[in-house]
Amino acid sequence: MMRRSQIGLLSRLLLLLLLLVVVEMTPPAIPVPMRSSTQSLALLRARDQCGRELTAAQRLQLDRMQFEDAAHVRHYLHCFWSRLQLWLDETGFQAQRIVQSFGGERRLNVEQALPAINGCNAKTSSRGSGAQTVVDWCFRAFVCVLATPVGEWYKRHMSDVINGNA
Repeated sequence: MMRRSQIGLLSRLLLLLLLLVVVEMTPPAIPVPMRSSTQSLALLRARDQCGRELTAAQRLQLDRMQFEDAAHVRHYLHCFWSRLQLWLDETGFQAQRIVQSFGGERRLNVEQALPAINGCNAKTSSRGSGAQTVVDWCFRAFVCVLATPVGEWYKRHMSDVINGNA
């Protein structure tokens, strides 16, 4: 016959084994996703899709909101804004859609944003010349917007999106 100490040890081992089986069979907790908005996820998808051809150094430069006048930057920006359907080659940035996509009046000063975006579209467009491609126009209009308070907001917002804070 087994001694009491052996029975106690055996019962503890069985209990431990049972706990392990229960833990093993328990489905993992569903991770709570970060509170990323649909718009933030769309920005990240467009960023990833349009950044496939970039080197790590180029991607880092763009993530740091440094937009030099270079072919890869111009093509990336045109791809990014076009993919989000916030840039149309015929008319430029879609100011009203941009404001709506980025949270409207809750997050942007609409009275400041609309004239800034539309003004940059007009200021940088040279539709009649033919010398400027739509990719160049998109880049120049974007750089123009960056020089406004809307651009400062955009840089902060995109940094938050990239870092998972938006």
